[in-house]
Amino acid sequence: MRVVLKHGVAETAGKRSLPSPRRWNLLRLRGKGPSWTGLVLLVLAVDLVLAVAAWNAVDFFRH
Repeated sequence: MRVVLKHGVAETAGKRSLPSPRRWNLLRLRGKGPSWTGLVLLVLAVDLVLAVAAWNAVDFFRH
């Protein structure tokens, strides 16, 4: 059943629906791995929130 469906889709798709080879390379590079900038910003934001929470906890128990 899968082979029949794949064969039917391949026939109906045609060559015009596929992007050019250069476009394939851009799409392939864009989707690989995590966004390191976003990951670094997320870690820094979590670190800042934990630092503020610790600062407030120490301040609360000192007074």
